[in-house]
Amino acid sequence: MNFITQYFDKVLVPEWRRAWQMACVLWNTLCAAVAPAWLILSDDQKASVLSAIGVKPAWLVAGAFVVSIALRLKAQGITAENREGA
Repeated sequence: MNFITQYFDKVLVPEWRRAWQMACVLWNTLCAAVAPAWLILSDDQKASVLSAIGVKPAWLVAGAFVVSIALRLKAQGITAENREGA
């Protein structure tokens, strides 16, 4: 386990241990949970959802992508803990 954490400390962002608190991680988790739910909907249900939203599916995907990038670039007040003591 120590090897894995040392490797992650080298290649990931310094605050990777607190990634679950990052807005971009939460957003991407939500998107990943919605995708399989969308696949099991019938075509009528999908059409109903899309007509209620009033947006084409391609715009939803593009919007989710833009939101994900914006959340990743936004400062979220999460800092790395003292890495020497870890």
